[in-house]
Amino acid sequence: MNEEKRGHLKRIVAQFGFPESETLLGLWDAMVSAQEAGWIAHLPATAGELAARLGEDPQTVVAGLADLYDRGLVLRSEQAPDGPRYEAETNGGVLMDLVLFDRRYLARHGPEFLNAWRRFYNEELVHTYEHPAPDERPFRVIPVGEQVQDRRTALPYEQVAALVRGARRISVEHCPCRTRERACDNPLETCLAFDHVADYMIGRGIGRELTADQALDLLARCEELGLVHVTENADHPLVLCNCCPCCCVFLRAMTVHAKQDVIDASRYRAVVDRALCTACGRCVERCHFGAMALAEGAAQVDAGRCLGCGLCATTCPVEAIALVEVRPPAFIPQQGSGFEALLDG
Repeated sequence: MNEEKRGHLKRIVAQFGFPESETLLGLWDAMVSAQEAGWIAHLPATAGELAARLGEDPQTVVAGLADLYDRGLVLRSEQAPDGPRYEAETNGGVLMDLVLFDRRYLARHGPEFLNAWRRFYNEELVHTYEHPAPDERPFRVIPVGEQVQDRRTALPYEQVAALVRGARRISVEHCPCRTRERACDNPLETCLAFDHVADYMIGRGIGRELTADQALDLLARCEELGLVHVTENADHPLVLCNCCPCCCVFLRAMTVHAKQDVIDASRYRAVVDRALCTACGRCVERCHFGAMALAEGAAQVDAGRCLGCGLCATTCPVEAIALVEVRPPAFIPQQGSGFEALLDG
């Protein structure tokens, strides 16, 4: 890497909040050419503005920015009179996902590319994953709807079936977290996107379109495998993940790195009917968060640890566990999807 390219890349990684990260700098070095690094370092701009700013051929810049967008390395923020305005992503977690959704990177760079992303996440990025204010946590658990004791309390945007049935378009992608960590043998193709996020995924060739019934079948299989439904902490979420505690950026931050305020719980909590419980212990094995234990001949719930996912209830052979509402509807922030702004244009 020459000094000019290194200078551009240092400027880029500094925008992510990791100015001294040689790992992130090396990843960018692998992903972009010197010319592309210069373009990204001088965003935001339209292609015409950027060409004029750098004294480069406009058509070359038009084609180059479109290609960077297709590779997940820049985003479009709005449509200007002379074409789309491009922005550089500055959130390390979002960049990691936009890159690792794309299987072409692995084909081009091999396992060491994934190893570098794993180092960046586990040694640097994860230490930014604590959000004390609940409404600032980017994702939350969404419960297994069939286990909610009174389903009338469940809002449309906290029911997986309602999210799927209400979507205009649905896509499924390979999980970037399991792609990065490679810590389990759970299936990769488990991340769902809806509406214009699905348009983006399918348009980039990194998502496969599903019908609503296919998506619901996928979610049922994920529940059987003990994967946790996780969605955006918003009232109009556009993504739905099926997460394992060993790989997910949020759950791994909690279970491996002992981070506390990473992800929001659902509005529900598991409750055990002691009269029905046979103390078989399946719920204890099923819970990823250490919220279930056996005591005095029955399962009991640690309220402080329970995230209200409902996986314990799905494995109970005598239906002794249900999810009950413990938080009001206002617990979920009334805000749109974070991906709405990211992928505008």
